[in-house]
Amino acid sequence: MLDLRPSLGVLAFICVMTQYSLTFLNGAVADEDSNKIYQFEETIVTAERMEHSLLESTAAVSVRTGAEMEYFPLKNLADALETLPGIAFLNRDGLGRDPLATLRGFYGGGEAEYLLVMIDGKSINELEKGLMNWNAIPLSSIESIEFLRGGASSLYGDSAIGGIVKVATSGKQKPLSQISVTGGNFGSIGAQARSSGIWNGREYVVFGSGERNTGFRKHSYRAAENFGGTFTLLKTPNSSLSVSTTHHFQQFDEPGPLIGNELDISRSQSTPFYKFDHTADRTHRAAIAGNHNLHDRVNFSGSVSGEIREADAVRTLQLSPEFADTKNRLLTASRLTSSLQLTFDQLGLPFDNRLSLGIDGGLHSLSSEYYQFLLGGMADYRSMDSVTRGNLDEQGDSTRHSAAGFLQYELLPIQRLRVILGVRTDVVRDQFTPKSPSEGERQSTTHSELSPKAGANFRYLNAERHIGNLYANVSRSFKTPTLDQLYDQRSIIFQIPPNPPFKVLLSSSDLKPQFGTSIEVGSYHRAILSPNLLYGEFSLAAYTMDMKDELDFDLQQLKYVNIGRSRHQGVETGLRLTIKSNLNVFLNYTHQSAKSRIGEYTGKFLKAIPRDVIYGGINAAHKSGVGGSITVKSTNRIFLDDANTMRLPNYTIVNSRLKYQFGLVSATFDVFNIFNQSYSTTGYADASGSGQFYFYPAAGRHMLLSLNLQR
Repeated sequence: MLDLRPSLGVLAFICVMTQYSLTFLNGAVADEDSNKIYQFEETIVTAERMEHSLLESTAAVSVRTGAEMEYFPLKNLADALETLPGIAFLNRDGLGRDPLATLRGFYGGGEAEYLLVMIDGKSINELEKGLMNWNAIPLSSIESIEFLRGGASSLYGDSAIGGIVKVATSGKQKPLSQISVTGGNFGSIGAQARSSGIWNGREYVVFGSGERNTGFRKHSYRAAENFGGTFTLLKTPNSSLSVSTTHHFQQFDEPGPLIGNELDISRSQSTPFYKFDHTADRTHRAAIAGNHNLHDRVNFSGSVSGEIREADAVRTLQLSPEFADTKNRLLTASRLTSSLQLTFDQLGLPFDNRLSLGIDGGLHSLSSEYYQFLLGGMADYRSMDSVTRGNLDEQGDSTRHSAAGFLQYELLPIQRLRVILGVRTDVVRDQFTPKSPSEGERQSTTHSELSPKAGANFRYLNAERHIGNLYANVSRSFKTPTLDQLYDQRSIIFQIPPNPPFKVLLSSSDLKPQFGTSIEVGSYHRAILSPNLLYGEFSLAAYTMDMKDELDFDLQQLKYVNIGRSRHQGVETGLRLTIKSNLNVFLNYTHQSAKSRIGEYTGKFLKAIPRDVIYGGINAAHKSGVGGSITVKSTNRIFLDDANTMRLPNYTIVNSRLKYQFGLVSATFDVFNIFNQSYSTTGYADASGSGQFYFYPAAGRHMLLSLNLQR
């Protein structure tokens, strides 16, 4: 049964703070121009690969602008996404710098990702696992975020099974330059800079950032630097061409999880097994993109992007509470991707219609080497102050070649009805070549997947003070196994006397793609509840998705497997009230129910996925320059094992931001976990059968102070 106490606490807190904020804003509201009329604003989105109004979407889409983010207590892109319905993040470092996404009942546990993230139209998910570096893009460089939830394989193919995020770093903003510096506890320091404008008659955007923190826990130091930019080579009424580049450098220690008795001793400690875990990587990306109006009703757009990434990682696998295996991996990943799209407007029919068709392609390569580092019990790790990398253990090269063609047809047979019909076919060929001392033959596999979609959006209400749209869609989505899930050569040596030692690989080359069919219905509604005073908007999405061959890591077998069948169902709602454009009150509720439908755990919930997440708060701005926000997040009902015998304790945390603008300078003061709650964000069961559970503890109260200069 759902424990409503945290939820009621969230609602009560928001109500109290709303009343206080109304009193605070009364002076500003009274002086506003009484003749000002609050009108509906048209939000244009492109997540469905065609420009259209947000209210006319045939799927669940949410938008967050850079201007809105100025009043939220945020550390990175993941924090910004969490202000929207339908997604929750669990973090492993305690400070939110290593977040893991869970959405629509999908959770990769740090070994895979079900969310496709695109910066200016190019995917930035890591090649080997599909994971995201959520700190790779400075918040100050973001113009807008579009978040489309649910399977989008008919548009974007592989990995877009839980949703897609489209981040824009440039837009129609006026020339602007800004620089900010940040400091806080846990050794947090950082700086960000951004400039946009015109140079030699051409638009440009450049940005950069750097940050350091010693971490909430022992052995959790993190550092990162990012810089990049976009430069417009050509811009005419009919054509545009731009180049962009981004560069990311990061290094971090991993403190690892703690078992129950370790948590009781100290939540900030790190188990000795992880004392050597450290990752250093660098990523370089470059792209060229453009579009051209071939005719009044024909548009051509395309892009080519390249990436190279190098990583040096020491990582531990804790096999039991008293035994672990640590290895050093050297990795080089590169890829070249391209996308071409033609859009035809008005194909001679008596009603509005558009046809979009195109091709996507990619060449990906991954070279990996594993070196022996340390293997042993707790005493072995405690006794070591430093370790020299050992002999080469395993190595090999893998490649992925992908090609896809897609088609989407949009028609408006009547003024209030928008219908989308789409289909995409993907062909993915993977290959692995072992190198000495790794054994075995060259392996290869080819998968082809067809992803159709049909959706409709109907405007059921179009009045002076109310606009309402209903939508529905049915689609098929898929996700191929990652290159690491298929071919990762990390091995573990076991010996069970009197038998000789034997080797176990974590990867499984016979994995099949997982795929599912989803049905989704939803609504968008906007209303002027009181002219010149109160404006509201509401969104609702309900879905069901039947998955086959879902990918998971089996702790008993210590390898990736297809777990058979599962059913993902849920509801996502978002409510926002705007008072005089000075005050926003918002409340999001996300319910995820993902259950196994086959085998020993039929009817059980999939592990580590929060079933209920409530995120709400208020933000306000006063004409004196004072503003800020208070947010509340409540996370409930997370099972940590397949048998559903252990639940993570529910937790509710409150964060705040206070902002003061004085001339060209502004200051923000963020407080996270105001009430100093002790909680863990996620965990898992020990694979050795000891009955122990591992937890990732989160930090208590912590603060950040930022100063920003803008002109």
